[in-house]
Amino acid sequence: MISNSIRSMEAMLDSVPQRFQSFGHHEIVQPIAEGKWSRLQLLGHLCDSSINNLCRFVQIDGHTEREAIPVIVPYDQENWVRAQRYFDAPPEEVLALWVSLNQSVLRVITGLSPLSLARTGQFPSGTTVTLEWLIEDYVAHMEHHLQQIFGHA
Repeated sequence: MISNSIRSMEAMLDSVPQRFQSFGHHEIVQPIAEGKWSRLQLLGHLCDSSINNLCRFVQIDGHTEREAIPVIVPYDQENWVRAQRYFDAPPEEVLALWVSLNQSVLRVITGLSPLSLARTGQFPSGTTVTLEWLIEDYVAHMEHHLQQIFGHA
């Protein structure tokens, strides 16, 4: 239910900054396992996810029945993390970006009507999902990666 996703996002926005800032620099930039991203790169990936999903949410919400169902375009996550150079970005900048983007996401999703939440988007595979499902999936994805960031402390 969307209200659970909103509460989860509010809780994350309250707790993540302080928790992330409690790490030492080495803990932030060191990959969490060989061949894996660092905590900083994971947080950067969550910024990229926010950017892409914010666009999806707005696009699906603005969709009218006279138009084709919006396509939920995938993005190359590895390329986004590499292009954004999160591996050497200032941690406070990435954290501020994550906070700002998710405040925007929260502002958008708290203003959605039940009609908007029922609107659909379609993956290239042909699978159709509601905007509500997409938002819940976004929050679950964020929780998964935050567990990776903080679960290895």
